[in-house]
Amino acid sequence: MARIEFTEELKNEYNRLFSLAEIRPEHDFEVNAVARRILNPANHERYAKVQQATGVPSFVVGIIHSLEASFNFDAHLHNGDPLSGPTTHVPAGRPPGNRRFEWFESAIDALKLKNLHQWSDWSVAGIAYVLESYNGFGYRLFHPHVKSSYLWSFTTIYTSGRYVRDGVWSDVAVSKQCGGMAVLKRMIETNKVNLDAPPAEADGIDVAVTPFPDDNTGGRPSIAPPPFPGRSLQRNSLGPAVENVQTRLRELGIDPGGVDGDFGEQTETAVRLFQARSVDESGNPLEIDGIVGQKTWEALFGTAAGPARHAEPVDGTLTAEVLKVAADEVGVRERPLGSNRGPQVDQYLDSVASGLRGEPWCMAFIFWCFGKAAATLNVPNPAPKTAGVKRSWQRARSMPGVETVTAAEARQEPSKVVPGMVFYIDTGGTTGHAGFVADVVGGTLVTIEGNTNDGGGREGIGVFHRSKRKIRDIDIGFALFT
Repeated sequence: MARIEFTEELKNEYNRLFSLAEIRPEHDFEVNAVARRILNPANHERYAKVQQATGVPSFVVGIIHSLEASFNFDAHLHNGDPLSGPTTHVPAGRPPGNRRFEWFESAIDALKLKNLHQWSDWSVAGIAYVLESYNGFGYRLFHPHVKSSYLWSFTTIYTSGRYVRDGVWSDVAVSKQCGGMAVLKRMIETNKVNLDAPPAEADGIDVAVTPFPDDNTGGRPSIAPPPFPGRSLQRNSLGPAVENVQTRLRELGIDPGGVDGDFGEQTETAVRLFQARSVDESGNPLEIDGIVGQKTWEALFGTAAGPARHAEPVDGTLTAEVLKVAADEVGVRERPLGSNRGPQVDQYLDSVASGLRGEPWCMAFIFWCFGKAAATLNVPNPAPKTAGVKRSWQRARSMPGVETVTAAEARQEPSKVVPGMVFYIDTGGTTGHAGFVADVVGGTLVTIEGNTNDGGGREGIGVFHRSKRKIRDIDIGFALFT
């Protein structure tokens, strides 16, 4: 592949993109988790050792490690192949030799293969160039309409388009991996990395930014999309949220009888008329009940207008600690894939009971995470000791001090769903699926799930971050163990 030179023009492009990039809210938790893993003392010690040998800054080594190997120290830094032998994928045959390699020697070989031990520009633009050249310039050379997901995924610079495997491109595929510049931006913002961020420039550079969605009646709201208030609005509701609904109905040519913040009979009639004319984001007709729940709110204001985000759990609490533990497990995979086995998976199952190896393990993963978090804080593990999803939910409902929210309650008042909760899904018969709610953004759940896959299915292959589930898709409920 042709090599792109690091010209002044390219340097300016990287700086402009970085200044314009914003981390997408639905990926905020994931970006924070990646930054925390890079700076984790045990990981950072290894990265610092590589820096001493190559001159590549430790945090850049960590960024590459996250992108190439999902923080797996049993994998080559070149491409994530196992250390049991030389690499088999591009670049194949590295390091030279037919034996098992140590991560440290493999990392040095990977960086020197790219001549990074001779690179000296570790500015924001210089790091962007290093990352893009490490991954390859295929985006820039063959798909210039897409900024590299290796750099910009999880930011407003990137929307879709990526290589789904070596040499195979898809315009519609979306990267599920945190881009290197996204985590670099977060580490600079939080003063974890001492780099001068390029100043913001409003020069009209063409970048991919998610537009505010037009509502399904064709009109665009004149006000910024207000967040769903977390409760349904109906007859006799009062307040600013009702005023927002009345204002929006007037913009759509439906008379609510005044903009006074009082949900009266005429406002109810106007809502019913709007519902009769409208569909939800899936194209299904709205229920005509005169009540402004989340679906009607999103139809009025756009799907970006979900509930306001919750504050992050307070450091030092069990909720915060268990989410850190779970996030650090992202990237664990079954060995072999599809077996419900593997060194770490076995630990999850063994934490519940002996004799469970090879069984579905999403609930055992949750119990194990709570156990590790509780041990760190020297408190009891509050989660039910079971590998059964429905059994865990039944026990949670009767446990003192455990806050549960049924699926119906969550749909009625989405604000009851908060980070740190466990969600429960019925998959049929006696089976189910469960995971952690890491964040809630606009009615969408950011989750950490074991025994799943990129598609979110039960009987998956590992621990994944996901950001596709909706509150309304959870059909059993949520539980908060503290």
